[in-house]
Amino acid sequence: MINPKKRKEQRIIIITFISIFMIAFIGLVVSLLVSGTSNNIQAQNAKKVTDSRQENRNLQEEIKKVNETYKEAKAWLKVPGTSIDSAVYQSTDNDRYLRNDKDNVQTRWGENFIDYRCNLDNITNPMQNYIIYGHNTEIDTRFTPLLEYKDKTFFDDHQIIELATLNGYYRFQVFAAYQTTTDFYYIDTNFKDAKDFESFDNSLKEKSAYDNNVEVTSEDTILTLSTCDYSIENGRFVVHAKLLK
Repeated sequence: MINPKKRKEQRIIIITFISIFMIAFIGLVVSLLVSGTSNNIQAQNAKKVTDSRQENRNLQEEIKKVNETYKEAKAWLKVPGTSIDSAVYQSTDNDRYLRNDKDNVQTRWGENFIDYRCNLDNITNPMQNYIIYGHNTEIDTRFTPLLEYKDKTFFDDHQIIELATLNGYYRFQVFAAYQTTTDFYYIDTNFKDAKDFESFDNSLKEKSAYDNNVEVTSEDTILTLSTCDYSIENGRFVVHAKLLK
């Protein structure tokens, strides 16, 4: 006859063994699920960071089609891997599209627009700074995704910006991204000479949160994307890229 005390000890050992097995099994299942989810997210992100050519799109034809109806639609901007993918407008001043849409209806977010001082006919000419403005709506539309460039991984993984005009298709490589205020004049479009332009370039790279060793010289053309940053007073968040030739 088995001693009751010993029987109790055996029962405890069996229960302990079953508990350890169940915990190990659950841990394995959770690990597989997490790993699968992580791999799926990585695959989705890799899929998202595709340019228009991989998507079999012709951005130049897209902006030409919009321009047939809206003559001030001058370019199509796409930042692969983000929701920034839309027509860009240009007027004779920077007020027209700030709080009015393409139909001239007053709206809080206006349209994405390029600085009126920029001449899109000569985009390949060096020593130019093309500035495009868009609102930070805080809900991942318009230029809100630009603030993702605060993250180093995002900065590294989203280096290419596409711009199509009525005359051509262009790709730019990001070289600077930073938070600033309206006190810093990053929207200069008038440069006296090569030395002045390179001084401007250097000031942008010095402001950047990250350095990816992309060289910018007086032979280059700059694309500047600008939006509001509400985390500081009169805040702006800016991304600069240079034309890839």
